Amino acid sequence: LFEENKTPKIVILGAPASGKGTQCESIKTAFGVVHLSTGDMLRAEVEKMSEIGIEAKSYQEAGEMVPDNIIIAMVEERIQESDCLEKGWLLDGFPRTAAQAAALEKMNNGKADAVILLNVDDDKLVDRVVGRRRDPE
Repeated sequence: LFEENKTPKIVILGAPASGKGTQCESIKTAFGVVHLSTGDMLRAEVEKMSEIGIEAKSYQEAGEMVPDNIIIAMVEERIQESDCLEKGWLLDGFPRTAAQAAALEKMNNGKADAVILLNVDDDKLVDRVVGRRRDPE
């Protein structure tokens, strides 16, 4: 699937509850790549009160989606860090829009070698999401 001595760059796409987390663990183990979850990355930026985190938090608190330019800047910065350059990366939750996909293609170290789409029937997704629900009562 990947050239020898090349750091794999992989994007995984799928609906919530499609099994991305499970597959990411297997891919990370098999290929030694750095797993980059944009949700986790955003939470970390907000927690450390970075410039990106402060800006993202203002949108989140207003109940709005964090704009593409903020997400793109965060991913672009992260995939150029030494661990991603040395080991490759697995992007989970990015790209979500056409603008994000176009930006990824143009980033240094951003051209993906593989895209994995987890296509799960809607009925199964609903069952999985309902199964995850935690009702305190």
